Amino acid sequence: MKVTTLCLALLVSATRVIAQAGNPPTFTLLPEDTWYSTFSIVAYDPETEEHGVAVASRPVAAGAAVPWAVAGLGAVATQAAANRTYGPKAMALLEQGLSPGEIIQRITNEDPDRDRRQVAVLDNRGRTAVYTGRHVIDRNFDPNDIVHLGSYAGDIQRTNFSVQGNTLASEQVLKSMATAYEIARDIGKSMGERLMDALDAGNAEGGDVRGMGSAGILVVRPVPDNPASIGRTVDLRVDHSDDPFVELRRILNKRLARPHAQRSIELAQRKAYADALIEQKRAVELDPDTDALQYGLAERYAQIGEYLNALLALEKAIELQPRYRQEAPVNVNFEKLKGFVEFQRLLERTP
Repeated sequence: MKVTTLCLALLVSATRVIAQAGNPPTFTLLPEDTWYSTFSIVAYDPETEEHGVAVASRPVAAGAAVPWAVAGLGAVATQAAANRTYGPKAMALLEQGLSPGEIIQRITNEDPDRDRRQVAVLDNRGRTAVYTGRHVIDRNFDPNDIVHLGSYAGDIQRTNFSVQGNTLASEQVLKSMATAYEIARDIGKSMGERLMDALDAGNAEGGDVRGMGSAGILVVRPVPDNPASIGRTVDLRVDHSDDPFVELRRILNKRLARPHAQRSIELAQRKAYADALIEQKRAVELDPDTDALQYGLAERYAQIGEYLNALLALEKAIELQPRYRQEAPVNVNFEKLKGFVEFQRLLERTP
């Protein structure tokens, strides 16, 4: 009670001081642009049956608002003044057999605020359709809108994918995204890597004129042996960062390293040590700071007889996780290392 009374007294006192000094100070907050004025890509791979969506934008958590995808069905990117109902509505209409063009016409006709929207729809046949509302384009050339004045809005639709954006530095943002995706696809990169390459290419051309803030990647594919699975093979977001592209690439690489490490284990179990080493090295290239991957690399080098490299990898693993000092001496893969003085010194070294 005494604390409450004291607080009230201080508040009254402060109010009197302000009143005596004249008008109280005013504070103006900068208006927050909640539009997901952004660049995105929706893509389909007919060989793997994967659908992917990637997005980058200035506002916080674009990866939570823009992408929608259902395994075996399709993908949606809803942006500008993002209407989050577009995703589930489009999926329901895809299930009914409507084309992307028909779906966009339906969902925008039902939306009185459609002039502020931009949306892309992609189906499981690789067909695309994109809608950019009139006000999305007009606002980029409104002299009263300093933030967006002179920027670009549009899309590029190609076989099995589409790139789209608004509040962009120029049309070159989308052109570079499309080219980067096609190059990555043609050299056999995974869907997640293709999408990441497209985002990086768009950012390199100026991206969103307001700057960077958030990004996300979503990849889905059918999982026939697990009908209950939603099939999300990649579902990553950077909700806020000074450079979301670097951070998203880092966590994507960590995600992509796992299949290589698993294949390495399977190959080593079949005594295909040379191939196992290749897979483990690729995992470490993608994610060099995970101790288990470095430890696995030490095992693969030891299995193939490259003992010096095995010691170097083991040293790195111990730096990342000291418990390997206890595990390594009883690991049968390191049996031939036990005769090396360097191995003993490594285990005895004080952290």
